[in-house]
Amino acid sequence: MSAAARPVAIAPRAHAALRVASTRARRVVSAPLLRGRTERRRCPAVHPARATTRASSPREGRSDDGPTLVETSSGGQQLRRWGRTPTGGFDRQPPRRPEEELAGGPDEEATGRASGFARWDPRLSPRLRAVFLPAGYPDTVSPDYAPFIRWHLGSLMFRNVLEVITAQSLLVALGMGSTPGALPLTAATKWVLKDGIGSLATLAAGSLGGQKCDEDPKRWWMVSNAFEDVARVIELVTPAAPGLFLPLAATATFVRTAALTGRGSLVNGSLMQHFARNENTADVRARLEVQGRWLALVALPVGIGIFRTVSQTFATDPEEPWRDVAVAVAFYGGVVCAHLVCIWNAARVLRFETLNRARLVRQARAFRDGGADAIADVDAAGDEEGVFRARFFSDDPILGASLPDAARDWAHLERLVGHARDSAGARGEGEDSGESHGSSGGSHVGRRFAVGWDPRDGGRPAVLLDADATPRDVLAAALAGVHASTGVRGGDDAEGFRRAYAWGDARVDEFEAAMAANGWRVDFVQLGTASRYRLGSLLGESGGGDGGGGTRGGKEGSVGVDASVDDVLAT
Repeated sequence: MSAAARPVAIAPRAHAALRVASTRARRVVSAPLLRGRTERRRCPAVHPARATTRASSPREGRSDDGPTLVETSSGGQQLRRWGRTPTGGFDRQPPRRPEEELAGGPDEEATGRASGFARWDPRLSPRLRAVFLPAGYPDTVSPDYAPFIRWHLGSLMFRNVLEVITAQSLLVALGMGSTPGALPLTAATKWVLKDGIGSLATLAAGSLGGQKCDEDPKRWWMVSNAFEDVARVIELVTPAAPGLFLPLAATATFVRTAALTGRGSLVNGSLMQHFARNENTADVRARLEVQGRWLALVALPVGIGIFRTVSQTFATDPEEPWRDVAVAVAFYGGVVCAHLVCIWNAARVLRFETLNRARLVRQARAFRDGGADAIADVDAAGDEEGVFRARFFSDDPILGASLPDAARDWAHLERLVGHARDSAGARGEGEDSGESHGSSGGSHVGRRFAVGWDPRDGGRPAVLLDADATPRDVLAAALAGVHASTGVRGGDDAEGFRRAYAWGDARVDEFEAAMAANGWRVDFVQLGTASRYRLGSLLGESGGGDGGGGTRGGKEGSVGVDASVDDVLAT
C-alpha cells in the first residue's frame, strides 16, 4: 500500500472517533435529564419545559403542553397523568406534587429546591406514598392520622431500640455475653419458661376484654405503652442479678405481654376503625406494619451501638461502679423517656368523634349551662379531654349505673322506675296517640332509662339504661341526668325527677342536631362496661326490652356495650 493511500484509509477512523466523542458529549448533557433532574445550571440551552420535568422519557414526540387526563386512586389521590403525543398516542406522565396542584402548575424554583427532598418524602413521592401511606391519602383517613403517625413513628423507633438493647441484656444475664459455643441446656430452659409466662399474661389480659380500651382509647394507649416500658426496664436491670434471671425475665415478659395485648387490641381495633374513612382498615393497618418494619431496621444498629457503649463503660471502669451506672441510666433512661414523650403526644393529638359516656356527659352539661352554642366541636373537645385528665366531675351523673348506685333497695327501685313510666305517660297525653315520639317510642311503652340517685360523696344522679336503649335514648338520658344533678334534692324528690325527664324530652331534638352540627356521631354511643337492664320486667311488660314490640336498639342506631344484665330480678 502506498503512502498516499494511507490517509484515505485513516480518514474514516478519524470521522468515527469524532462521532463517538460527539455522542458521548450529548450523553453527558442529556444524562441528568434522563434521571429527571433539573439541568438549568449546567446546560442553559436546554428547553425550560424539559428542564423541570421530573420523569422525562427518552422517546420522541412527548408533549407536556397539551391536554392531560389525571388517573386517580379510589380515594382521589393522583396516581399518574396521561398526555397526548403529536402522533395521537398516549404519553404517561408523573403526578403533580401537592405544591404544584396548589400553584396550578409546576414552579421551576420550587421544583429545584424540593426535588432532592421530595424523593424521600412519602407525601410528595408517589412511589414512597404507595409503600408507606394508605391508598388515597389523605382523603381516605381521619384528619388526625398525620399528627398521630408522626409521634407514633417516633415511639416505634425508640421502642425498637429498647427491644434490641433488652434482648442483648437478657443474653448477657444468661451468660452468653462472654461464653462462646452453643446455648447451655439450663439457659435454654430458662428462656422457654420465661416466654411461657407470657402466655398466662395473654390469658389474663384477654379475659378482661377490651371494653375499657374501646371506651377510652387515648388513656389506655398511654397505659399499655407505659407498662411495656416498665417491662423493658426490668429486662435492662437483669444483668445486674443473673442469678435472678428467671423471676425477673418472667415478670418482665408477663408485664410486657399483657401490655402488648392491650396495645394490639387498640391498634387493630379502635384506632383502625377511627383512622379508616373509606372502608380501608386493612390498607391502613398494612401501612402501619410497613412503617414499623422500616423503623425496626433503622433501630437495630442504634440499639446495638448504645448497648456496646454502656458495656464498654462497665468493662473499662470497674473501679468506678457509680459512674458506670450513671452512664447506663443516661443512655437507657434517655431512650425510655423519648419513647414516653412520643406515645404521650401520639395519644394527645387523637380526636375521636365517637361519643362515649364521658364525652356525652361533658357536652350535655355544656348544653345545659349554655345551650347549643356551648357545645364544643370534636377538635376542641379532644384537646380539652387530654390523656389523663379527669373524665367526670364530682356532680356528673353516672350514665349506665348499677342497681346499688341508683337505688337504696327494691322498693326504691320500683318508685324510680314508676317516675320514669309516669313522666312518659304524662308526655304522651299531649301527643298523637298513634305516633311514636322521643326516646320512649310511644305513650304506652314507657322509657328506656330511669334516673336514680347515688347518695355517696354528696349525692349525684345515677341513670339506669334499658337493654333496648337506642342512641337517642342515651342522649335523652344524659340530658335528664345533667338536669337532675342541679334540680334534684335527693333520691325521694319525685317532682325533681319529673322536671328532669320533662327537660330532657323537650330538648333532645335540639341537642342531637347541635351535636351532629359540631361533628359528633349521633348514630352510635360507646358505653363500654356500662350495665344495662331489662327495665320492662319491672313494669310487667311482655316481650324483650321495654315492651315496645321486642325491637332492639339497632333500628334507630347502635349502642356499643360489653356488659348487660338479662333480667333485673336476677340481681
